[in-house]
Amino acid sequence: MSDIKVRLDGVKKLLGKLGTHKASGPDNIPNMMLKNCAEELAPVLTNIFQQSLDTGTLPKDWRNANISPVFKKGNKHVASNYRPVSLTSVCCKTLEHIICSNILKHLEQLHILSSLQHGFRSGHSCESQLIVTMHDVLQTYDHRIQTDMVILDFSKAFDTVPHRKLLYKLDNYGISGTTHTWISTFLTQREQRVVIEGEASSSCTVDSGVPQGTVLGPLLFLCHINDLPKCVTSQVRLFADDCLLYRPIKCIDDQIKLQQDLESLELWALDLGMRFNASKCYLMSIARSKHPHQFRYTLDNHILEHVHDNPYLGITLSDSLKWSTHINKITNRANSILGFLRRNLKYCSKSLKETAYISLVRSILDYASVVWDPYQRKDVDQLEGIQRRAARFVCNDYSRYSSVSKMMEKLKWRPLADRRRDLRLVLLYKIVHDLVAIPADSLFEYNTRSSRTQHSKSIKVFSCNTEAFKNSFVPATIKEWNKLPSDVINSKTADQFKAAIAAYSD
Repeated sequence: MSDIKVRLDGVKKLLGKLGTHKASGPDNIPNMMLKNCAEELAPVLTNIFQQSLDTGTLPKDWRNANISPVFKKGNKHVASNYRPVSLTSVCCKTLEHIICSNILKHLEQLHILSSLQHGFRSGHSCESQLIVTMHDVLQTYDHRIQTDMVILDFSKAFDTVPHRKLLYKLDNYGISGTTHTWISTFLTQREQRVVIEGEASSSCTVDSGVPQGTVLGPLLFLCHINDLPKCVTSQVRLFADDCLLYRPIKCIDDQIKLQQDLESLELWALDLGMRFNASKCYLMSIARSKHPHQFRYTLDNHILEHVHDNPYLGITLSDSLKWSTHINKITNRANSILGFLRRNLKYCSKSLKETAYISLVRSILDYASVVWDPYQRKDVDQLEGIQRRAARFVCNDYSRYSSVSKMMEKLKWRPLADRRRDLRLVLLYKIVHDLVAIPADSLFEYNTRSSRTQHSKSIKVFSCNTEAFKNSFVPATIKEWNKLPSDVINSKTADQFKAAIAAYSD
């Protein structure tokens, strides 16, 4: 990788994009000042950034961090249940953006990062990871083949990365020279302190890990665990430190191979100075049979707990491949937030109430809905019920004689089922046009013999044996895609396509 040259226009652009609401780091330089004075500060910062890179040194304030503990789950009085997020210098973060973009360009050009890693990368997302994973599992399920899936959990993954081994890997990937020296200083000469409600602890040195809350930290972590898929024969899916390992089970030998892969992962983690939290790793057996072939998988001498459902990347996976459990969870959460809004925004304007609903409630009901879009009427009605109650809240009309349908027409709210259908079609458009990191040929085949009634991008329809597979993203969306007229299909951009299908549906 070539040494990085900092450009004035690039620095000015980054300063202009700073979010003024975000906290400043230990240097107490506010984002507002950096953004408003971008024109004047950019030349000075450009010179400082270039000198920092050329010499491999960082100002002391850039190597300090204020740790803000963010609660995850469990007992609030247990320190291990908090995520340590680093508040660092905004000036340093700006330089990190420049370094990060150059490293990513290098890694992508040489195809160094694993295609199975969907975290912190352009074109990749939770949705892209979940789509390919669920398609794999559903196809196997449709052919009456059991899938054993292990949901793995690293023990403090970001905090335990050994600096020496990470730096060795970066050098092996061609990230050397002044950039390597700068990253070495950035990682190994750090100090941090915990700050809560204005009170600060004493500072201490950081001996391991990549700082959470920095720009460069996530990319460095991806480089550290990049070779994980190479040490197993089963299928792996990664989103940062969230890891799935699964395998179709046709005989006992397949289960033995999956156990061997778990043992290989133990050795891999040990070699990299990391470890799995076996007590938080779970096994799920997905099969059409009521009594799947059970196997006692172990990790770190711990027998993995068998579960029927488990959260993963914000959705709840179930061994029945039904989404009722997930829908119950999100509707309960949405109802709770809607109740909070009703109590606290009772006398607010209609527009403010609508904004609150869309940003705080509907966003929950839309998240990853292309993956779990329900086909059972009870699930569809359960979701629509949230929006109907929200319409009464926004219009401040709770009369039993009022028509909720008319309220929704006035608000121009479309049914959630229509929104989910449009989101699925837009994602398929992006897959067809290589706008997301989901290879089209891994999901479907195009029709080579198109009839007069079909457009040029018609896709072969799947033959499905189960309702779960038939109504999943790929088979269900393909049928709707093939029915679209050519002028909609040939939209030049995803935004144009989204507007076209909304107009076509109406």
